[in-house]
Amino acid sequence: MSEETIEVKNNEAAQDDYILEVCNLKKYFLTKKEFKFVKVPVENNSKSTSTAMQDAANSVESQESNRDVVSPEIPVEKSDVLPETNVDEEQSSKPKKDHKIKLILDKTYVKAVNDVSFKVKRGETLGIVGESGCGKSTMGRSILRLFDITDGKVFFEGTEITALKPRELRKFRTKMQIIFQDPYGSLPPRSPVGQIIGEAVKVHKIVPKSEYRDYVIDIMRKCGLQDFYFDRYPHEFSGGQRQRICIARALAVKPKFVVCDEPVSALDVSIQAQVINLLKELQRDLGLTYLFISHDLSVVQHISDRVGVMYLGQFVEMGDEKDIFNNPMHPYTHALLSAVPVPDPHYKGKRIVLQGDIPSPANPPSGCKFHTRCSRCMEVCKHVQPKFKDYGNGHMCACHLYPQD
Repeated sequence: MSEETIEVKNNEAAQDDYILEVCNLKKYFLTKKEFKFVKVPVENNSKSTSTAMQDAANSVESQESNRDVVSPEIPVEKSDVLPETNVDEEQSSKPKKDHKIKLILDKTYVKAVNDVSFKVKRGETLGIVGESGCGKSTMGRSILRLFDITDGKVFFEGTEITALKPRELRKFRTKMQIIFQDPYGSLPPRSPVGQIIGEAVKVHKIVPKSEYRDYVIDIMRKCGLQDFYFDRYPHEFSGGQRQRICIARALAVKPKFVVCDEPVSALDVSIQAQVINLLKELQRDLGLTYLFISHDLSVVQHISDRVGVMYLGQFVEMGDEKDIFNNPMHPYTHALLSAVPVPDPHYKGKRIVLQGDIPSPANPPSGCKFHTRCSRCMEVCKHVQPKFKDYGNGHMCACHLYPQD
């Protein structure tokens, strides 16, 4: 076997290790439209004249021509004739304009996700953390094509799903699912639990009609739900039970990749532990891959294999769970970890309090987006955007505190 054949097989095996690949993903939301008058520079000042000047010159020429054809028998008064003027001298005496006024339609966009790239391996859990409004949920929904992306590419198992038409994308809907944050608002109140979980099973014809009820009940059991819940309605359940229904609905179509959009943030602490343990058991039994979005760093540390830290639509740090929590590099990650409560009354940690608010994603600052709140900001941070580089062992960071070459 030649060396080229061995190299090709190794590349294919490396590609198969990743179930999802995101390349330069961008998602902008149009928030405002307005008309504005702007000054547009004129390229050739010597040849360009304003419309008003041209009209004035034309009117003078027309009146002079009319004066020439007047009959000599009819007396002509001085008031009826314009004085002879040199148009070129008149125009030259006025200052020449180097711009013109133009009416344009100005659009304002919120850059919710701005140039994000990462890969997810099969069977792993990638945790995403960051402040509210940093673009975590938008990124997850854009990956699943619930939002039409502005730019970029998303590859699922080697297929570029961003280029697929709705009919072609339908077969990928069973392979990628989402667990929504709100267990109350994400369930239709007028449908029984069995219908909620089994609706997609019927649409995608996962099992024959004769096996439909048994299949749905089996999924309910795996998610900790009783058989007699099949005919009950969502308002009869608690928050934790509703979230289990949401998990069962997502797993009913046998997906390979699941976006968990803050699935435990609306639950009590004791219920959170049960749902997290359930997700880990299902991942082990069914071979699932998770993109886990959360504000709670303790939960992310417990369930994640790798962690990505987002700020204002971009990743500022990403790496293995142990590297992020034991050896953080970015100042923003340091601030987030300092806010995690420690269950020890004698522990006194140094709390890092960030000054100011998150800048507007519609008008982000130049250079490093975090420099307006960073206590270690340098002059270069205000003008040059840092590179998102790998500093060893897959630990990536975007900060001028570390070498950029």
